[in-house]
Amino acid sequence: MRLTKAGRNEALVREVFVRSFLRFVGNDAESYGKPFELEPWVKENIWNPIFGTGRMVGGTFVRTYKRALIGVPRGVGKTVTACAMLLAEANMNPVHNGQYGLVADSEDNARNAFDILATMVRLSPQLSETWEVWKKEIRNTETGAWIRTFPNKVSALQGWHFNMAICDEVHVYKDESVWEAVVSGQGRIPNALALAITTASGGRTGFLWDWYSRIRSEGEDGCYCYWVGLDDSDRADDRRAWRKLMVTPRINMEQLEAQRAAMTAKSFERYQLNRFPMEKEEEPFMRRRDVAACSKESRAVDRDRWFAVGLDGAVSGDTLAVVAAQQGDDGVWAFEEWVWDVTGQMGVYDLTDVADVLEALARTRGRPLVVCDPARLQFTVNWLNNNRGIELFKMPQTGAVMCPASELLASAVRRRTCAFAETPVLAEHCVNAVCAESKAYGRRLASTSHGRGSERIDAAVAAAMAMSAYDSHLQEHVGSWAVPSISLTG
Repeated sequence: MRLTKAGRNEALVREVFVRSFLRFVGNDAESYGKPFELEPWVKENIWNPIFGTGRMVGGTFVRTYKRALIGVPRGVGKTVTACAMLLAEANMNPVHNGQYGLVADSEDNARNAFDILATMVRLSPQLSETWEVWKKEIRNTETGAWIRTFPNKVSALQGWHFNMAICDEVHVYKDESVWEAVVSGQGRIPNALALAITTASGGRTGFLWDWYSRIRSEGEDGCYCYWVGLDDSDRADDRRAWRKLMVTPRINMEQLEAQRAAMTAKSFERYQLNRFPMEKEEEPFMRRRDVAACSKESRAVDRDRWFAVGLDGAVSGDTLAVVAAQQGDDGVWAFEEWVWDVTGQMGVYDLTDVADVLEALARTRGRPLVVCDPARLQFTVNWLNNNRGIELFKMPQTGAVMCPASELLASAVRRRTCAFAETPVLAEHCVNAVCAESKAYGRRLASTSHGRGSERIDAAVAAAMAMSAYDSHLQEHVGSWAVPSISLTG
């Protein structure tokens, strides 16, 4: 961000103050007590934009931003940085009887923030001469200005007019009332500043999510936003995406790997990746634009060559899907689909249609391997065996099986090596699929809900099973009826 000469000076004098008079008091033992140095990412993305963006009006520098939202992962020293900003403003823009507050989310965090401020003052001989540390207040003996910590309660904030206020961890705010209690008292104060500094909240509801979404989509006059975290287009397990977080040496790949192993997926996404956790119904397994690109590619399954077939669905009230998959020498996957999504008069599918498709495929020169989960389709499996003599290869939909199979499909879609032009239902089901998390095995395909009326994913599941069977048995080139020892009854 380019600053005017006056703006650069405003930011610089505060930086010089911090470097000259403050000592680092965070929980980093190696840095404790040393001169406070702004990290480059703080200086570039927080310090300079907030303190240095503005213009001269009648000989006075007027800042552009009166409010700021800073979102950073846990453990990067945001509270210590906020305290340094508050002391820099209180000392380099002194105001008689000025009011400076730090609003914390709990009594313990309020005490922690106050102790940081008090220790910074005590460690500086110069500041100790003009600022007195009391039990719940730090007061300037020359100007009468004071610094206090406050709980995030409207009743505690009404009646105050803050020259600068830090609102720490605004993700806990139930609504906008606390924030508005802070900013409403600043309207007539020149260069007043309200700074919200936080990590992501635990979901996509509430004050912080609404505010952040509005700033990202519409902007907000007089408000600056800087957010370090993953975007919605990033996968939470993509190590390349994690590099977005490495703005500071405090965050590195080893530390992130350790935290991922120690935390639940949702907590890791929130605290370490600093992204508002997506609910299952919100997190797509595959990106729509990748599926759309695959839908432009056309390729037919060569039934004279070996291929695999997946079967998924339920006996009634659901979609029943049969999907054939075959990978070409160039790595591109071809598919065929047969989908039944309308039940008959008895509320069940006409399994003779399903049997006809499977028998026709069995008679091809490719002699496909047909797989399904008997636990989900026990009636169908028994009917096919008893009435047509068709035996299917057992592929249980456990996490150990379906997580790798799901990722195989997702990876091919992401690389755009799937040809969906002839399989529109499969493409639709890929778009419908969302993430379910297995702690032991990773992600797998899931639907937003189950039963009639939900967005179906059966064709995507059948395709993933077929791809996994093809990939696992490529060298065997056997048909499901040729080797009874691998059938359901073997």
